[in-house]
Amino acid sequence: MSTRTSAVALIRSPNFGALWLAQIASRFGDPITLIALTYVSYVRTHSVLITALAVVMATIPNALFGVFGGVLADAAGHRRAMIICDLARFALVGSVPITLVLGFPLLIPYALVFAAAACGAIFNPARLALVPRVVSAQELPSANALTYSSDRAVEVLGALAAGLLVASLGERAFYIDALTFLVSAALLLRVRVDEQRQALVLGAIPDEALRGLRFLWRHAVLRANTLFSLACQLSLPVVASLAPSLIFQRFAAGSAETGASEFGIAEGAIAAGAVASGLFIVPALARIPKGRLLLVGFAAYGVVLIALAAAPTFEIAVVLFALGGVVNVLFYVSNVTISQELTPPDLQARVFGARIALLNLSWLPVIVASGALADLVSVPVLIAVAGGVTLACAAVGAFIPIVRDVA
Repeated sequence: MSTRTSAVALIRSPNFGALWLAQIASRFGDPITLIALTYVSYVRTHSVLITALAVVMATIPNALFGVFGGVLADAAGHRRAMIICDLARFALVGSVPITLVLGFPLLIPYALVFAAAACGAIFNPARLALVPRVVSAQELPSANALTYSSDRAVEVLGALAAGLLVASLGERAFYIDALTFLVSAALLLRVRVDEQRQALVLGAIPDEALRGLRFLWRHAVLRANTLFSLACQLSLPVVASLAPSLIFQRFAAGSAETGASEFGIAEGAIAAGAVASGLFIVPALARIPKGRLLLVGFAAYGVVLIALAAAPTFEIAVVLFALGGVVNVLFYVSNVTISQELTPPDLQARVFGARIALLNLSWLPVIVASGALADLVSVPVLIAVAGGVTLACAAVGAFIPIVRDVA
């Protein structure tokens, strides 16, 4: 079976196809809320600080509630938790423009968006935990690759659509985002899995969250994989925060219009690389042990970042951004598949929630530090150092059997 046929077969599968379409619908709407909220914030306050808080409201709940969100997803059942979260987000996001029309203070729509993002802290680990239940073990790497690559592509397309929608509809764009959650819930209703609710007392949630963390820590392979991956991925927030500055300073000669256009092209290149990797490269490498594929992915990403820091032209940078998208899928799929295979089904959402929370918590100080250092050290140097750290970590990992030898 060809890699293309494998992807098509997965999409045509009733269960995975519905899950895949649901996550596309849900992910497509996410940038709309973020861009619409920043637009409303700036229009109403003209405050850079308040506008920056809009980004925090939409992104920080994953870091704060990821561990607890996984507990709720495991208790409710992964599919059921996703449907409940989608319906809740439909109501919450759909209420935002109503509060704006009624003249409520910005604190109210901010709280609504924060609550919707907190639902995402339940939805995301539940989605990762549901995939192994709707595909076979042999299809799992390809399913994870397809999910991630389409996620990345839809994120870029959603951001482009969000800009157009907010420009034309203003605060009414929130209604479009709300509808994407309703579509996602309808698609998830088509997924057929047997789920059992687990009794959960509110006061027991912290203990259940600790249970997931304890499992993650006591499982030698998962502990080593998590710590190793956290160290290797410290370069990602550096690039995410500094790539726009690199493009504006080096390739756009300070022109805002040129920089914005080139940044969009770079984002598109990353998405194209991720899609190509998810559809063709990862399935073709399915026989390579996941530990070694993880090392290759991180090492290659480190090399790409070092090369990006030295890229003399924008055209070369675009190629490197695309290669970054390709290798990003390699280590992402390896990581997710390892966790899915080694975690019991009743703990999967909370383990994924814990890993998502740890990743976000490790990224926040790096984003702040890299932004502060960029005023003292050149952006290319910081990106090259970040790539060097990832490459060095991958080299060290090659000598650690528990990281390297995962089948």
